Amino acid sequence: MASKFQWVEILLFITPIVVVYMSHKYFRSYLNYFKGWPLSLAIILLPLWLVMIHEFGWLIFDYNLVPYILFITAFMLGCQLYDFVRRVDEFFYRDYYRPAGQLVFMSFSSFLTGLIILRFITYFI
Repeated sequence: MASKFQWVEILLFITPIVVVYMSHKYFRSYLNYFKGWPLSLAIILLPLWLVMIHEFGWLIFDYNLVPYILFITAFMLGCQLYDFVRRVDEFFYRDYYRPAGQLVFMSFSSFLTGLIILRFITYFI
């Protein structure tokens, strides 16, 4: 059963906005600090997405959903890596780094969006 609204949830909704603002305003130069391994905002947000998935999972289902999303994402990464390796002559992780980060971000984001929508539905039903 879903729990009632808690004021800590407001922090869950505001934190991503603050992280995006702060990283664009103050830490933009640090994203390209490592030459050849640039960070993107998507990669920076991955730990926050995991924390939010964990918290919303506990708020909605009283259950931890992180192992499930990690398993699903690992399976998708395995399929993507198999396809990526078939298309290249020589594999370098540096070339696979960006597509893998994008896939993980899309997976976590879609799962988190579904949880947020489900949480809003539990408020009104």
